Amino acid sequence: MHPDLDAALSAGRGVMARRNHPRLKGIIDGAVRRGELTRLLPGIYARTAEARSLEIRARAARLAEPNAIVTGAAAAVLGGWAHVPPPRDITIATEGLRTTQPGYRFERRHVDPTLTRRMDGYVITARPLTALDLAVEQGDAALADALRLGVPLLDLNRALILSPGRRGFARLRTTLAMMRDRPWSPLELEAHKLLRQAHVTGWEGNRAIYDARGEELLAYGDLVFGALGLDIELDGRHVHASARSRDLARDLRLARHGWQVVRVASDLVFSSPAEFVAAVRDIVRLRRPEPPR
Repeated sequence: MHPDLDAALSAGRGVMARRNHPRLKGIIDGAVRRGELTRLLPGIYARTAEARSLEIRARAARLAEPNAIVTGAAAAVLGGWAHVPPPRDITIATEGLRTTQPGYRFERRHVDPTLTRRMDGYVITARPLTALDLAVEQGDAALADALRLGVPLLDLNRALILSPGRRGFARLRTTLAMMRDRPWSPLELEAHKLLRQAHVTGWEGNRAIYDARGEELLAYGDLVFGALGLDIELDGRHVHASARSRDLARDLRLARHGWQVVRVASDLVFSSPAEFVAAVRDIVRLRRPEPPR
């Protein structure tokens, strides 16, 4: 690659705008013909070997449109969410640039500045808004993931309020209202939804369980009926032997302090929701002491 071209790309952290380098127009065209340079957006170029990088594409969008903001799954990946796979296309919120380019998806959208996060040469949505966008794209489990990663429920609700009229967000109000017991997984989120819809009350999600003196922490329970000394645990599909051993020791510790522990498989929650609710009701009814005659 021509040294002047290489210097321009290095100065732009991997991207360059043709308009900023009028002396290099012929050199740019030659590099494109040789496959050394790739046109990402009109007048915006990057090294071909780096053209698929999310960071490079994000910088290119910012160079083409100063108000461009990366959203959705790309914002999650660039923001460090390791559990989100890199998307094929990078979604860009913009109020100006309108174009169709491979590897990009542009949408006309206003993003409140307080819901953004400045990175190295580009801007992404902050974690609360990123979680809401992921929930629209991939399902409500993204909200449970956000809580598990430490995003406060209050911040999720604030992002919702600051995004009026956003397509798909109205539905999320109900989901967030059901998340006040802090579900830490999609399984817990679904169980909480089912119990609330069935008006099963008296439980708390992910509650700390202490001994009778309130001094020793015994465990955290998935669905804790504190008044009944009942802990209903939700087991995922894949439980390793070491985890199973720890679960048995935990359950025994709770039992020695008077707690009843009931474990429910995830298949019951997802495949037979009515049976799950009925089972919880029956267990609660049998655990509750009979009123004096």
